[in-house]
Amino acid sequence: MPIAHNSRGSSRVLMVIAFMLAPISGYGQTTVSELGSVIADSVTEFSSEQGKNGWQFGYWDRSVDTDDKYNQSSDFKMLQHFGRDVQNGLSEHRDFITGDIWFLEDGRLYTSLWAKGGHANSSKQLGKYAAAEQWAVRRWISDTSGTVTISGHAGKVMPWGANWGGECRAIIVIDGETIFSTVMDDHGIDYAVAAKIREKSVVDFLIAPDPSIGVVDFTATIRKRSADR
Repeated sequence: MPIAHNSRGSSRVLMVIAFMLAPISGYGQTTVSELGSVIADSVTEFSSEQGKNGWQFGYWDRSVDTDDKYNQSSDFKMLQHFGRDVQNGLSEHRDFITGDIWFLEDGRLYTSLWAKGGHANSSKQLGKYAAAEQWAVRRWISDTSGTVTISGHAGKVMPWGANWGGECRAIIVIDGETIFSTVMDDHGIDYAVAAKIREKSVVDFLIAPDPSIGVVDFTATIRKRSADR
């Protein structure tokens, strides 16, 4: 199911999240390790090679999408370059550390991803940068099936200021279904959500501007649930 870009559907999404979080809270004193072994990690498995360990690094160009909805099968495009973005300066910024990054077009678009997070591009005109809404999308393709717990952190890295006002969201989509969505703030949140996957399931982690953009953390550890309780 494609997802539309609108804030009015956020309450429905959040109700789904609450429902899916309930089984996790029911574990009481169960530790994370008891929920199962790690099968994927967005930080430690970040790579300069597209597809390594099932991870791909890309974007959705909503500004040229005629139906205004994100479709996993047709809208995901690969980022083109890996290394240092000399003009944008995200990879060597003095206020945060990203290291080498995946990016689309240095000096014209901010669209990029790195180990702990990424940067979307806004429809707002920002100096020399193109006014094009592009969502940064980190993708994992499953090599297993069953119930998993996806957990991590989502939030702004630093205060953005008045020119960066508005929402910036972290979203998880599995095989067309949105299972997690949150508006990121200066403090961020730690999240955990349960989901069922199959072999070759497509799991997308999207950073969405609305129209706010800026440096954000959005991490994900995927663990196989040892048993349903």
